[in-house]
Amino acid sequence: MAEEIIMRIAEPQDADSLRELINETIDTCYFSIYPKEAIDYFKEYHNRTNIVNDILEGHCLILFSGEELIGTGTLLGSNARRVFIKPEYQKMGLGKKIMYGLEEKAVEKGIRIMDLDASLVAYPFYRTPSYETQAEDVIPVKNGQSLRYYKMVKKLGD
Repeated sequence: MAEEIIMRIAEPQDADSLRELINETIDTCYFSIYPKEAIDYFKEYHNRTNIVNDILEGHCLILFSGEELIGTGTLLGSNARRVFIKPEYQKMGLGKKIMYGLEEKAVEKGIRIMDLDASLVAYPFYRTPSYETQAEDVIPVKNGQSLRYYKMVKKLGD
């Protein structure tokens, strides 16, 4: 029988486990889409210091299956960020579970529009729960390479 999926708020001591989950997901899911330089940029952006700061300043959710950390997502102000699901748990509705949790928190805080930056990998996922594309953007990374992504928003409540 499958383990029950538990969601809780992250604490600073979860940062190292979160970084491992994020790096594993980037290594597995991004390598065929982005150049190595962009992958290195993603990993540096999701460093331990940024993870801890978002835990302390935002609303960071984590998912467990038994003792195994399998997903995370953070709301900082109106921005959803760092939403990652361990590759073998993707396409099971867990990313949506995290996003709904972040959206509920946003509504509770009076936020009417959530925004996020979607990687090329995550873009199809965010299109499904009705996030609208506002712009396509590019970040130059090392060796003349670039990281392409989308700025997206969703209106909350009515």
